[in-house]
Order: sequence, then structure tokens, then C-alpha cells
Amino acid sequence: MPAIQRGILPVPTGPDLETIGRDHRAGSPASVSFLLQTGGDRRIWPDAITRRNRYGTRATPADDEISFSSTTASNISREGFQAASAGLARLIDIASPSPVASEQWFADIRDRIAGNLGCAGAQVVLAASGTDAELLALCMVAGVSRRPLTNVLVAPDETGNGVPRAAAGFHYSDLTALGSTVEAGAPLEGLPPDRIEVRTIAIRNETGEPRHQHDIDAEIIATVEMELKRDRDVLVHVLDASKTGLPAVTRQAARHVAALAPDRVRVIVDACQFRGSISRLRQDLADGFLVALTGSKFVAGPPFSGALLIPTAFAEELAARSDIPAGLAEYSAAQDWPAALRQRTRFGFKSELNLGLGLRWVAALAHLDRYAAIDESRQSLVKEQFVRMVRSRIDAVKGVSLHQDDEGDHLGSRAMVPLTVMNGAAAFASFEECQSIQLSMRGLDGGPICHVGQAVRLGSRTVLRVAASAPDVIGVAQAMSAGQPLHQAFAPMEARLDVFFHKLSAALHHHRGA
Repeated sequence: MPAIQRGILPVPTGPDLETIGRDHRAGSPASVSFLLQTGGDRRIWPDAITRRNRYGTRATPADDEISFSSTTASNISREGFQAASAGLARLIDIASPSPVASEQWFADIRDRIAGNLGCAGAQVVLAASGTDAELLALCMVAGVSRRPLTNVLVAPDETGNGVPRAAAGFHYSDLTALGSTVEAGAPLEGLPPDRIEVRTIAIRNETGEPRHQHDIDAEIIATVEMELKRDRDVLVHVLDASKTGLPAVTRQAARHVAALAPDRVRVIVDACQFRGSISRLRQDLADGFLVALTGSKFVAGPPFSGALLIPTAFAEELAARSDIPAGLAEYSAAQDWPAALRQRTRFGFKSELNLGLGLRWVAALAHLDRYAAIDESRQSLVKEQFVRMVRSRIDAVKGVSLHQDDEGDHLGSRAMVPLTVMNGAAAFASFEECQSIQLSMRGLDGGPICHVGQAVRLGSRTVLRVAASAPDVIGVAQAMSAGQPLHQAFAPMEARLDVFFHKLSAALHHHRGA
């Protein structure tokens, strides 16, 4: 185990399966917790004292904590932890009646992801994070392209912080999820820096107001047309939901640009927040779009569980004539890929498997399996009711508001409410002040530990985000299936919201008086 440095306990990519199998304690909760924090970069390394990662969440269940932070990260649930423990036992044969080979174990994970989306024909490649999924998509498209490539990135300030670098084909950090030390900002091997250009499309103006969807679509279409005239291939992003819930680029516009040059324009849907409908993502795959998602935002699995879904036609093209940049091997392990696709691409992997990634997906699937089984009309009902309940409590809290620019039907469908924060001088609170409030919510003063989504800058103001998660929807839906009316089924969540907003009010009062 590496030494503790500056209060952080570094976590390696994880021991191999043989080593785990020899350790009689491998099935213990401490061992499962340790493995859940492997195969990711420093953001999920636990603090040596608090045992929390940089998101403030833990890799062990914390039933006494209140979480509405699924826009950022969540503690692992008890159900998810038990699933990860059983999954590990099944893999390494600890008192398991049905041990499996690692290849089948990972194949089962990918099959469950595809099955929950109703797209069994799609290929699924696991990725440590949404940012890693961006690198995967870029490398795959670059692998089938024979021209310079333009990556049209939407709302880079409302996606992952490392996405702009990854979109350009650069290492976004100095350490990869597979434990490779790299130079942050340097190009991946096999992706010359002059081959990739990034064009960005904003979804808000300089003051933070949302742009009209028509203007965003028009800019996307004009950008793609211009890049095609420059004899470049194009990768276009559709943002299913930004950090504040806004969608960007309509599917109609995406289908239009894809049809301009089917072999040269590729579309990827960024569904990493996983807040839209499953049926929409299923249609995206049917339309030939790549889909990036995570099990660690709305689904509320442990942070660092991503995936890239590949439509059948593109998978065939990738297998037939791809030249995937070698630098991707620093991020993607062999068992992350379906066996057939892995073997046909003949890519030179450096790592066999990422066990931590697999275990985090097993934990996330404990929620996704049940959420996907709920009728979408009931999912929507619960999400919309959550937003109404949050909005009904905002006026009672001095120092936060739902800004008029954040109003809209998209809130109900995303189960997310961005709260604009004011300071003691009746001005917009700074980003640093909002971060401080978020941290104080995780303290013990004024009630139980509460989690709220990280601060996001929107022009001159900053928001904190209150959001429901798949387990929240599952709990209400189960109660309704047992015969409870909506208001009664929501009673447990209402009680948690009351505690949450009481603590938020106290935290805001403290910071105004500080």
C-alpha cells in the first residue's frame, strides 16, 4: 500500500484476481470498499482521515446521511454495496455456488446495461468516467476516419471539467484510471495535435441566460457544413442534459447534420447525467448515434462508472477498418470491451481488466435494473413531483432562489433544481462562497450530513443543485405499487427534504453572518 501523502491515501489500480483470491479477507466489507476505489484517478481516492473522496462521498453505506447530490456524486447505497460484495464473491469464488470467468463477468455487466436500455444489439464499452468515454468516442471516430477531424463540443462549461482536453485528444490529467502516469495536456499517442480541432457551442450567453434552441441548432448546422467544406470529418455532440439540466442540440438537428455526409459526420449523445428518458436513448442508438452515459450521476452508483454505447453499424465499421490510436490503451482495459469487438479491432491493450470499474457498475446496476423496470410515465410523475416539492420549499429559505433563467419544463423531466445563491450583501454569492456552503452542509453542525450538487458558474451567478436520483424514484414507485397515493409515497422523501432545507437555511445564515 502506498504511503499516505498530504492527507490522501493513494489507491492503485487494484491487485490481480489471483492475489485477491489468495486473500481470505477479500470478501470483507473493508476489502470491497477498497476495491471500489481502484481503477479511477485521484478524484475517487479516499482521504486518509475522513475516508471520503474529493466529491465528499464514501465507498461504504452511510444510511444516516441525506443526499440530493446525484448531479455530482453519491455515497454507495447499502443495496449497491451488497451487490458489489456478491459480485466480487462470484468472480473470485468466495463461498459462491456459481463462480465465473472474468470475461463472462464483465460480459454480464455490459449485457445488463444494454438490456436495461432495450438495445441488446448495441455494443457496450465500459469507461472509468464520462470524460474517459469522450476519449473512447474520439479515438474510435479517429480510428475509422481518414481525414482531419473536428470535434464539435457543446457547453464545455456545463460538462465534465476534463472534457475539453479529452475532446482535443489530450491527456486531461497526469494520471489515468489504469494507473499510467502521463503528461496532462499532451496528445495521446497516435493522435497528432494538428489532426484534431475543437469547435465549441455555448448554450448560455455571457450573462448566463440560456440561448434559444433554434440558435444553437443553427450554429451546429452551420459549423458542420463549414467543416465538411474544409474537407474535415466531424464528431458532433448532443447534450441530453447539462450540469443544470438544460438540453442542447435537438435530435432533429442531429439527424440533419448526420445525413449531410453519413460516412463523415458522427453524432455522440452525452447522456452522462442519465436524466432523460431511456426510450429517447434507445432511439438515439437506432438513429446510429453513439451514446455516453454513467451509472454514477442520476443512477447513483459510486463515482467513476461510465460506458459508451455503440450502434451496430458503427461497431461493424470499427471492426472492419479501424486504426485506433495507441494512447487509448492508457485508459481502456481489454475486458472493458466485448470480446468480439476487441478481437476484431486487434488493438494493443496494456491492461487486462479494471476490477474497480466493474464493481462500481455492479453497484449501479442494482439501481438501474429496478429503475428501468418502472413505466416511464410513472418515472416522469415522480420526477415532476420532486421538483414541485423542492420549489415549494425555496421561498422559506433566505438566500436562495430559482432564477427566472432556470425555469422551464426541463426541470421536471430532469428531477433537478438549480438554486441561485445570494450573499449577505444581497448580491450573487461567489463560486468560492457556494463551495464553502456545500462543504458546510457536509459538516455535523446543524443536523445530519447532507450532500448537494457541486457549485456551477452561470455568468455572474453561481448555483447549487438539488436533485433526485434513481433510488429516490424507485422508493416512491414501489410505495405507489403497494397501493399508496402519491403524497403518501413521497412522505419519506419530504421528511428528508425538510431536514435538508433546514440545514441549508442554517448554513446560509452562518455564511451571511461570517
